[in-house]
Amino acid sequence: MLGLVPWDVDRRLQAFLEEDLGFADITTQGLGDLGKNTVKAKVTAKKEGVMAGGYFALRVFTLLNSQTRGEAKVFEGQNFSPGEVLLEIEGPARAILMGERTALNLLQRLCGIATKTQELVKLVEGLPVKVADTRKTSPGLRIFEKYAVRCGGGVNHRLGLYDCALIKDNHIALCGSVKEAIKKIRPALPFTAKIVVECTTLAQVQEALEEKADIIMLDNMSVENIREAVKIAKGKATLEASGDINPTTIRKVAEQGVDIISTGYITHHATWIDMSLKMEENA
Repeated sequence: MLGLVPWDVDRRLQAFLEEDLGFADITTQGLGDLGKNTVKAKVTAKKEGVMAGGYFALRVFTLLNSQTRGEAKVFEGQNFSPGEVLLEIEGPARAILMGERTALNLLQRLCGIATKTQELVKLVEGLPVKVADTRKTSPGLRIFEKYAVRCGGGVNHRLGLYDCALIKDNHIALCGSVKEAIKKIRPALPFTAKIVVECTTLAQVQEALEEKADIIMLDNMSVENIREAVKIAKGKATLEASGDINPTTIRKVAEQGVDIISTGYITHHATWIDMSLKMEENA
């Protein structure tokens, strides 16, 4: 799970199940006693994509019944083709019926993000730059969606407001300048936390460098200004480009010499990868 804490994952998955199940699955309940019905099921891809979240999908069924067993047939981060079996599940029919939609919803979403991330990562192949996500994630799904970014070959930006200081335009406006914002924020930070400054002009880049910002985000800058910012920085800070990053712009931005390209495109433009779960036989 690339470092995620199992008990925290379980807590979140249980909340997803509660949303769908409420007090009972009245359809499955209406079928009567299925307690002795052990079945096999397969999750099959209908489109090509990149695998992400197989563990989470399988864990949904185990949470519903500890007798359920499952196996991922495609490893996280690997590509799959239409018709390929992604997961195999065996266990009580009731658990599989109750968990089907929750498991598929999460798996389809995460595979879509991993696939979109891989698309952008491939577009900058050969260049010393990393593709990062943003906080533009679905409420309640952030840790899962950022996990999917890593499966697609990307890296994570900050997880939330709590793990680094990102001084944005509104912070600068309230403080009057980049310099003043950094001076006010630095004393309040743990020494392990980095300071990131969002800069829209080359003058702000210079200010951020003078105040020894750790990372300078070049926000919605032209290619020409990004190139100039790289020259000004001369390796004194990590340079991150952000704003209007998509498949048609990312390569040109990367060629200017920035270290990181962050984009919400890989989460808010991701398309779910269609899949199906079919029960096959009594085990």
